[in-house]
Amino acid sequence: MAAGPANPLFNAPPVYTIDAEAGTSNNLHDLLDPWQFLVFGLAAVIIALLITYPFAMTQAHRAASWIMKNVSHEASIGAFAGLIAVICLYEGGIVALLVAITIGLVGGLLNKLFHMHTGVQFMGYYVAALTVPAVTALLA
Repeated sequence: MAAGPANPLFNAPPVYTIDAEAGTSNNLHDLLDPWQFLVFGLAAVIIALLITYPFAMTQAHRAASWIMKNVSHEASIGAFAGLIAVICLYEGGIVALLVAITIGLVGGLLNKLFHMHTGVQFMGYYVAALTVPAVTALLA
């Protein structure tokens, strides 16, 4: 969200800024106390829920059916791939994009050559954020 529609809340010079290189920022997160951030965040979630839930419950099936009939499978995959590329480039630059491509290729090879289910791979990637630092600390 910070890369898209919420970007003005975090990076709107000269009032709100993020200077990643200097490690400084002046944005809403810095200006609000934690309890204020929590209260306003929960209020926003409740308002969004009140607006979107009735729409989602009455229109979700019709929208999903329209997409399945009128949007090609390749276009859906392309949209998700584009979203992943944008997020990678925004968060970590070309290195993050290369890491994402590498993980995708390795995952595809594990599925194709060893019939490793993508659910098992996801669990492995999910716990890697915890296990890799722990194993590195044990080896050091």
